[in-house]
Amino acid sequence: MTGVAQASQPEPFHVRNMNPFTLLHGLPVATPSELLGDQQNSLSLQLDVANTSMETVEESEQVTLDGETYRLALTWQRGIGSGWQVGVEVPYLSHRGGGLDSLIENWHDLFGFSNSDRDDWQQNQLRYLYIRDGVTEVDIQEKVSGIGDIQFHLSRELSLADEEMRASVHMGLKLPSGDEESLLGSGAPDLSIWLTGSDRKLLPGWPFGGYGHMGVLLMGKAEVLEEDQREFVLFGTLGINWRVYQWLDLKAQVDAHTPFYHSSSDQLGGSAVMLTFGGTIPLEGGDHIDLSLGENMTTDMVPDLIFNIRYEARF
Repeated sequence: MTGVAQASQPEPFHVRNMNPFTLLHGLPVATPSELLGDQQNSLSLQLDVANTSMETVEESEQVTLDGETYRLALTWQRGIGSGWQVGVEVPYLSHRGGGLDSLIENWHDLFGFSNSDRDDWQQNQLRYLYIRDGVTEVDIQEKVSGIGDIQFHLSRELSLADEEMRASVHMGLKLPSGDEESLLGSGAPDLSIWLTGSDRKLLPGWPFGGYGHMGVLLMGKAEVLEEDQREFVLFGTLGINWRVYQWLDLKAQVDAHTPFYHSSSDQLGGSAVMLTFGGTIPLEGGDHIDLSLGENMTTDMVPDLIFNIRYEARF
Protein backbone atom coordinates (compact mmCIF):
# COMPACT_ATOMS: atom_id res chain seq x y z
CA MET A 1 0.00 0.00 0.00
CA THR A 2 2.06 2.89 -1.32
CA GLY A 3 1.96 6.07 0.72
CA VAL A 4 0.50 4.45 3.84
CA ALA A 5 2.55 4.62 7.02
CA GLN A 6 3.79 1.26 8.26
CA ALA A 7 2.47 -0.06 11.56
CA SER A 8 4.84 0.21 14.51
CA GLN A 9 5.33 -2.45 17.15
CA PRO A 10 2.03 -1.87 18.98
CA GLU A 11 1.98 -0.74 22.62
CA PRO A 12 -1.24 -1.02 24.65
CA PHE A 13 -3.02 1.63 26.64
CA HIS A 14 -1.85 1.39 30.26
CA VAL A 15 -5.39 1.47 31.67
CA ARG A 16 -7.09 -0.33 34.57
CA ASN A 17 -10.49 -0.80 36.13
CA MET A 18 -10.86 2.29 38.35
CA ASN A 19 -13.60 0.83 40.58
CA PRO A 20 -12.33 2.00 44.01
CA PHE A 21 -12.71 -1.49 45.51
CA THR A 22 -10.83 -3.10 42.61
CA LEU A 23 -8.16 -0.40 42.56
CA LEU A 24 -7.07 -1.52 46.03
CA HIS A 25 -5.41 -4.61 44.56
CA GLY A 26 -2.42 -5.03 42.26
CA LEU A 27 -4.18 -5.80 38.98
CA PRO A 28 -1.55 -5.17 36.26
CA VAL A 29 -2.24 -2.95 33.29
CA ALA A 30 -1.55 -4.22 29.78
CA THR A 31 2.18 -3.84 29.16
CA PRO A 32 4.34 -3.77 26.01
CA SER A 33 5.74 -7.09 24.85
CA GLU A 34 8.87 -5.36 23.51
CA LEU A 35 11.12 -4.44 26.42
CA LEU A 36 13.69 -1.68 26.80
CA GLY A 37 17.22 -2.23 25.56
CA ASP A 38 20.22 -2.69 27.83
CA GLN A 39 20.76 0.47 29.98
CA GLN A 40 17.76 2.18 28.39
CA ASN A 41 15.37 3.97 30.76
CA SER A 42 11.78 5.14 30.59
CA LEU A 43 9.95 7.54 32.86
CA SER A 44 6.20 8.03 32.56
CA LEU A 45 3.57 10.17 34.23
CA GLN A 46 -0.03 9.01 33.97
CA LEU A 47 -3.35 10.45 35.11
CA ASP A 48 -6.55 8.37 35.29
CA VAL A 49 -9.89 9.95 36.20
CA ALA A 50 -12.98 7.78 36.80
CA ASN A 51 -16.53 8.94 37.41
CA THR A 52 -18.93 6.45 39.02
CA SER A 53 -22.60 6.66 39.97
CA MET A 54 -24.24 3.31 40.72
CA GLU A 55 -25.89 1.45 43.58
CA THR A 56 -27.10 -2.02 44.57
CA VAL A 57 -29.43 -2.47 47.55
CA GLU A 58 -30.37 -5.99 48.63
CA GLU A 59 -31.58 -7.63 51.82
CA SER A 60 -28.11 -8.41 53.18
CA GLU A 61 -25.92 -6.08 51.16
CA GLN A 62 -25.72 -2.46 49.99
CA VAL A 63 -23.06 -1.03 47.70
CA THR A 64 -23.05 2.65 46.77
CA LEU A 65 -20.40 4.10 44.46
CA ASP A 66 -21.00 7.78 43.73
CA GLY A 67 -17.95 9.96 43.21
CA GLU A 68 -14.72 10.42 41.30
CA THR A 69 -11.35 8.73 41.74
CA TYR A 70 -8.11 10.26 40.49
CA ARG A 71 -4.92 8.25 40.13
CA LEU A 72 -1.61 9.96 39.30
CA ALA A 73 1.25 7.51 38.82
CA LEU A 74 4.97 7.94 38.23
CA THR A 75 6.66 4.87 36.71
CA TRP A 76 10.36 4.23 36.10
CA GLN A 77 11.63 1.28 34.05
CA ARG A 78 15.12 0.19 32.99
CA GLY A 79 16.50 -2.47 30.67
CA ILE A 80 19.25 -4.40 32.45
CA GLY A 81 20.56 -6.53 29.59
CA SER A 82 20.00 -10.06 28.27
CA GLY A 83 16.31 -9.31 27.70
CA TRP A 84 15.53 -8.33 31.30
CA GLN A 85 13.72 -5.22 32.57
CA VAL A 86 12.89 -3.84 36.02
CA GLY A 87 10.45 -1.15 37.06
CA VAL A 88 8.63 0.56 39.92
CA GLU A 89 5.35 2.49 39.99
CA VAL A 90 4.40 5.01 42.70
CA PRO A 91 0.70 6.06 42.59
CA TYR A 92 -1.05 8.97 44.28
CA LEU A 93 -4.80 8.49 44.75
CA SER A 94 -7.67 10.83 45.51
CA HIS A 95 -11.35 10.04 46.10
CA ARG A 96 -13.54 13.12 45.81
CA GLY A 97 -16.90 14.45 44.71
CA GLY A 98 -15.41 15.78 41.49
CA GLY A 99 -17.15 17.84 38.84
CA LEU A 100 -17.92 15.64 35.83
CA ASP A 101 -21.47 14.55 36.67
CA SER A 102 -23.17 17.21 34.55
CA LEU A 103 -20.91 16.52 31.55
CA ILE A 104 -21.56 12.77 31.70
CA GLU A 105 -25.33 13.17 32.13
CA ASN A 106 -25.44 15.44 29.08
CA TRP A 107 -23.34 12.91 27.15
CA HIS A 108 -25.78 10.13 28.07
CA ASP A 109 -28.78 12.28 27.12
CA LEU A 110 -27.21 13.15 23.76
CA PHE A 111 -26.84 9.49 22.76
CA GLY A 112 -29.96 8.20 24.50
CA PHE A 113 -28.10 6.29 27.23
CA SER A 114 -29.63 5.77 30.67
CA ASN A 115 -28.41 7.90 33.59
CA SER A 116 -29.60 5.17 35.99
CA ASP A 117 -28.99 6.28 39.59
CA ARG A 118 -27.62 9.68 38.53
CA ASP A 119 -31.10 11.17 38.19
CA ASP A 120 -31.85 10.43 41.88
CA TRP A 121 -28.67 11.80 43.47
CA GLN A 122 -27.13 15.19 44.09
CA GLN A 123 -24.45 16.06 41.57
CA ASN A 124 -20.75 15.94 42.46
CA GLN A 125 -21.17 14.23 45.84
CA LEU A 126 -18.86 11.54 47.26
CA ARG A 127 -20.24 8.35 48.80
CA TYR A 128 -18.33 5.09 48.67
CA LEU A 129 -20.36 2.80 50.91
CA TYR A 130 -20.51 -0.93 51.67
CA ILE A 131 -22.92 -2.44 54.22
CA ARG A 132 -23.15 -6.19 54.80
CA ASP A 133 -25.63 -7.81 57.20
CA GLY A 134 -26.37 -4.42 58.75
CA VAL A 135 -22.69 -3.66 59.45
CA THR A 136 -21.06 -0.70 57.69
CA GLU A 137 -17.71 -1.94 56.38
CA VAL A 138 -16.76 1.13 54.31
CA ASP A 139 -18.19 4.67 54.35
CA ILE A 140 -16.20 7.39 52.56
CA GLN A 141 -18.02 10.73 52.36
CA GLU A 142 -15.17 13.26 52.63
CA LYS A 143 -12.30 13.78 50.20
CA VAL A 144 -9.29 11.55 50.91
CA SER A 145 -5.90 11.60 49.17
CA GLY A 146 -2.50 9.98 49.58
CA ILE A 147 0.12 7.56 48.31
CA GLY A 148 -1.33 4.28 47.08
CA ASP A 149 0.22 0.82 47.01
CA ILE A 150 3.64 0.84 45.34
CA GLN A 151 4.28 -1.81 42.68
CA PHE A 152 7.53 -3.42 41.49
CA HIS A 153 7.89 -5.23 38.15
CA LEU A 154 10.34 -7.72 36.66
CA SER A 155 10.10 -8.65 32.96
CA ARG A 156 11.84 -11.03 30.56
CA GLU A 157 11.57 -10.85 26.77
CA LEU A 158 11.10 -14.18 24.97
CA SER A 159 12.80 -15.22 21.74
CA LEU A 160 10.55 -15.69 18.70
CA ALA A 161 11.40 -16.80 15.18
CA ASP A 162 9.08 -14.22 13.55
CA GLU A 163 10.75 -10.79 13.52
CA GLU A 164 7.37 -9.05 13.34
CA MET A 165 6.24 -10.51 16.67
CA ARG A 166 7.29 -9.94 20.27
CA ALA A 167 6.49 -11.77 23.51
CA SER A 168 7.53 -11.35 27.13
CA VAL A 169 6.69 -12.64 30.59
CA HIS A 170 6.18 -10.35 33.60
CA MET A 171 5.94 -10.53 37.37
CA GLY A 172 4.56 -7.83 39.65
CA LEU A 173 4.70 -7.34 43.41
CA LYS A 174 2.38 -4.81 45.09
CA LEU A 175 3.31 -3.64 48.58
CA PRO A 176 0.77 -2.31 51.16
CA SER A 177 1.95 1.31 51.33
CA GLY A 178 -1.49 2.94 50.99
CA ASP A 179 -3.92 3.68 53.82
CA GLU A 180 -6.59 0.97 53.72
CA GLU A 181 -9.04 2.94 55.91
CA SER A 182 -9.22 5.63 53.20
CA LEU A 183 -9.47 3.11 50.31
CA LEU A 184 -5.96 4.06 49.18
CA GLY A 185 -4.56 0.55 49.58
CA SER A 186 -5.59 -2.99 50.49
CA GLY A 187 -3.34 -3.51 53.51
CA ALA A 188 -1.76 -6.63 52.00
CA PRO A 189 0.80 -7.57 49.31
CA ASP A 190 -0.31 -8.98 45.94
CA LEU A 191 1.63 -11.03 43.38
CA SER A 192 0.85 -11.11 39.66
CA ILE A 193 2.23 -13.08 36.70
CA TRP A 194 1.30 -12.46 33.08
CA LEU A 195 2.33 -13.09 29.48
CA THR A 196 2.20 -10.47 26.71
CA GLY A 197 2.43 -10.72 22.93
CA SER A 198 2.21 -8.42 19.92
CA ASP A 199 2.32 -8.57 16.14
CA ARG A 200 3.57 -5.51 14.25
CA LYS A 201 1.90 -6.62 11.01
CA LEU A 202 -1.38 -8.19 12.01
CA LEU A 203 -2.66 -7.90 8.43
CA PRO A 204 0.09 -8.15 5.77
CA GLY A 205 0.21 -5.03 3.60
CA TRP A 206 -1.93 -2.98 6.01
CA PRO A 207 -0.83 -0.65 8.85
CA PHE A 208 -2.53 -2.67 11.60
CA GLY A 209 -0.90 -4.28 14.60
CA GLY A 210 -2.36 -6.40 17.38
CA TYR A 211 -1.47 -7.10 21.00
CA GLY A 212 -2.71 -8.90 24.07
CA HIS A 213 -1.88 -10.20 27.51
CA MET A 214 -3.24 -12.71 30.02
CA GLY A 215 -2.35 -13.68 33.54
CA VAL A 216 -3.31 -14.26 37.15
CA LEU A 217 -3.34 -12.01 40.22
CA LEU A 218 -2.75 -13.71 43.60
CA MET A 219 -4.10 -11.48 46.38
CA GLY A 220 -2.93 -11.33 49.96
CA LYS A 221 -5.56 -11.16 52.69
CA ALA A 222 -6.64 -7.52 52.55
CA GLU A 223 -7.73 -5.36 55.47
CA VAL A 224 -10.67 -4.12 53.38
CA LEU A 225 -13.63 -6.52 52.86
CA GLU A 226 -11.46 -9.39 54.09
CA GLU A 227 -14.32 -11.88 54.42
CA ASP A 228 -15.61 -11.21 50.90
CA GLN A 229 -12.32 -11.21 48.99
CA ARG A 230 -11.44 -13.97 46.54
CA GLU A 231 -7.96 -15.54 46.50
CA PHE A 232 -7.11 -14.88 42.85
CA VAL A 233 -8.30 -13.04 39.74
CA LEU A 234 -7.77 -13.96 36.07
CA PHE A 235 -7.29 -11.10 33.62
CA GLY A 236 -6.62 -10.44 29.95
CA THR A 237 -6.44 -7.82 27.19
CA LEU A 238 -6.88 -7.72 23.40
CA GLY A 239 -6.20 -4.67 21.30
CA ILE A 240 -5.63 -3.38 17.78
CA ASN A 241 -3.36 -0.56 16.63
CA TRP A 242 -3.85 1.43 13.41
CA ARG A 243 -1.00 3.66 12.22
CA VAL A 244 -3.09 6.38 10.55
CA TYR A 245 -0.18 8.79 10.08
CA GLN A 246 3.45 8.81 11.15
CA TRP A 247 2.38 11.06 14.02
CA LEU A 248 -0.79 9.21 15.09
CA ASP A 249 -1.79 5.68 16.10
CA LEU A 250 -5.45 4.95 16.76
CA LYS A 251 -6.23 2.09 19.14
CA ALA A 252 -9.16 0.08 20.46
CA GLN A 253 -8.65 -2.23 23.43
CA VAL A 254 -10.76 -4.59 25.54
CA ASP A 255 -9.70 -5.43 29.10
CA ALA A 256 -11.44 -8.09 31.20
CA HIS A 257 -11.07 -9.77 34.57
CA THR A 258 -12.94 -12.17 36.83
CA PRO A 259 -14.61 -11.02 40.10
CA PHE A 260 -12.56 -9.78 43.06
CA TYR A 261 -15.19 -10.50 45.70
CA HIS A 262 -17.86 -12.99 46.72
CA SER A 263 -20.83 -10.66 46.38
CA SER A 264 -24.25 -10.63 44.75
CA SER A 265 -23.78 -7.00 43.63
CA ASP A 266 -22.37 -6.17 40.21
CA GLN A 267 -20.11 -3.49 41.71
CA LEU A 268 -18.19 -6.06 43.76
CA GLY A 269 -19.08 -9.55 42.53
CA GLY A 270 -19.31 -9.02 38.78
CA SER A 271 -16.80 -9.82 36.06
CA ALA A 272 -15.52 -6.77 34.21
CA VAL A 273 -15.22 -5.98 30.50
CA MET A 274 -13.96 -2.51 29.63
CA LEU A 275 -13.59 -0.94 26.17
CA THR A 276 -10.89 1.71 25.74
CA PHE A 277 -10.37 3.75 22.59
CA GLY A 278 -8.16 6.69 21.74
CA GLY A 279 -4.79 7.48 20.23
CA THR A 280 -1.04 7.61 20.71
CA ILE A 281 1.15 10.43 19.42
CA PRO A 282 4.70 9.13 18.77
CA LEU A 283 7.51 11.60 19.47
CA GLU A 284 11.25 11.55 18.83
CA GLY A 285 13.44 9.00 20.59
CA GLY A 286 10.59 6.68 21.49
CA ASP A 287 8.74 9.23 23.63
CA HIS A 288 4.97 9.24 23.21
CA ILE A 289 1.67 10.59 24.53
CA ASP A 290 -1.48 8.49 25.11
CA LEU A 291 -5.01 9.87 25.25
CA SER A 292 -7.92 7.49 25.81
CA LEU A 293 -11.47 7.05 27.06
CA GLY A 294 -12.73 3.89 28.78
CA GLU A 295 -16.34 2.65 28.88
CA ASN A 296 -18.10 -0.07 30.85
CA MET A 297 -19.30 -2.86 28.52
CA THR A 298 -21.07 -5.30 30.87
CA THR A 299 -21.79 -5.10 34.60
CA ASP A 300 -21.41 -2.16 36.98
CA MET A 301 -18.01 -3.50 38.05
CA VAL A 302 -16.42 -0.79 35.85
CA PRO A 303 -17.05 2.97 36.30
CA ASP A 304 -19.24 4.78 33.77
CA LEU A 305 -16.31 6.65 32.20
CA ILE A 306 -12.53 6.54 32.63
CA PHE A 307 -10.31 9.29 31.19
CA ASN A 308 -6.60 8.61 30.72
CA ILE A 309 -3.61 10.71 29.68
CA ARG A 310 -0.03 9.44 29.79
CA TYR A 311 3.37 10.78 28.76
CA GLU A 312 6.43 8.53 28.52
CA ALA A 313 10.01 9.69 27.97
CA ARG A 314 12.84 7.34 27.06
CA PHE A 315 16.54 8.02 27.59
